[in-house]
Amino acid sequence: MSNNKRIESKGVVVVIITAAFLFTFSQFLLITAYPTIMREFDLNATQVQWLTTAFLLTTIIFIPMTGYLSNRFTSKSLVVFSLSCLLVGTIIGGFAPDFYTLTFARVVQAIGAGIILPLVQTILLTVFPYERRGFAMGLLGAVVNVAPASAPSISGIIIDFFSWRSLHWMLLPIVLLTLILAIFLMEDVLEKQDSKLDFPSIILSAIGFSFFIFGLSNISVLGFWDVLVLAPIGIGLVALIFFITRQFRLPLPILDLRLFGHSTFRLIMILVFINLMLLLSAETILPMFAQDVLGTNAFVSGFILVPGTIILSIINIISGNLFDRYGAKRIAVIGFAFISVSLLLLNTVTMESSPYWIMLYFCLFMAGFGLNLMPLVTLSMNVLNNKDMAHGSAIVNTVRQFGMVFGIIVLSTIISVTTSVMDAPFKVGTYWGTTFALLVMAGIAIFGTVLSVFIQEEK
Repeated sequence: MSNNKRIESKGVVVVIITAAFLFTFSQFLLITAYPTIMREFDLNATQVQWLTTAFLLTTIIFIPMTGYLSNRFTSKSLVVFSLSCLLVGTIIGGFAPDFYTLTFARVVQAIGAGIILPLVQTILLTVFPYERRGFAMGLLGAVVNVAPASAPSISGIIIDFFSWRSLHWMLLPIVLLTLILAIFLMEDVLEKQDSKLDFPSIILSAIGFSFFIFGLSNISVLGFWDVLVLAPIGIGLVALIFFITRQFRLPLPILDLRLFGHSTFRLIMILVFINLMLLLSAETILPMFAQDVLGTNAFVSGFILVPGTIILSIINIISGNLFDRYGAKRIAVIGFAFISVSLLLLNTVTMESSPYWIMLYFCLFMAGFGLNLMPLVTLSMNVLNNKDMAHGSAIVNTVRQFGMVFGIIVLSTIISVTTSVMDAPFKVGTYWGTTFALLVMAGIAIFGTVLSVFIQEEK
């Protein structure tokens, strides 16, 4: 792409960055409202997590199709369709009379998210020159990674004065305005390549991820050895094995898993998985811990994430420029070390502690996350050829979404099981369950620190 084309694409950058923020923001908007939703619809902690799980599962199903869709349709039509899904899902959620309708609204929103999230990354890497990709990914990270932390804090303020349904009406006019901007400013910036949509692969992917996650989510309610746990997990794993095998046999796979043959790309995908597993788990567990154990209101439970959000937005820009100068390895080691220390410190919070200790330790967590993710993602794209970038973006976003859904189910299960088996009040059980979950997260972060030492990169 020429420099003139890049200059002309500023409107495109504004639209897709805004759209990416809105989709990520909406994904995390209801987290602070979970205790309220649990009381209104008589749900437990695992059941209410399906508002997150359903969203993530839907994106995982649609993300692999983006390589085909970007070659079949224009960038503008895909962005407009995605924002339309977000608009419709937001309206349905605002009127939702029961939990099932609310979950359906999340699925509609997630269809658009599954299409647009990998598309945003591909477009930015196309619009910006190679030597500025670190800055481009830092810009994307500053916007997208701020949303998961800012959404709970903003929703906490609103919930203290209005119902959780008002969160949808707050989001609606912003989505509508972005959709109008997309209609007038968006343009097609991606080159077309040969592609084919393989429906058996889509079906295998949907069955594999859905059954596997459904089985995991049942552990907290039914125990590990129940047939409704083992059977779905077994079916899901078999379907995923067939899906993976099929991708290696297809001349035009919907998700080119051959890219995992590159050792650096493979290692970075493991580190990205760990990052997102820890991020969503922390952002979900900490506000619930503040409300259920420390007794804060919704506003305070969301507000404790705000300083970390501000730090993340700053660090993301800095880390993008640091990557352009020094590469990803040293930044990743430092980032994982920060995350590890912060999770160990969070384990020192007691039932009598001030919630502002959580705020302080979460700031360190988000500084580490800000250093880590976007340099890793940028390096994973830099080791690929340009023709593989669409598939690389799809893989990165599939790994990200699966990491989030896997992490939140496993760690919320630890909390739910601990709470149910302990002969203690709910507050005490939740405290120890959260403590065990944070210890597991700290161990995973330390493992990520060790792995990041083995990153290999070229100047």
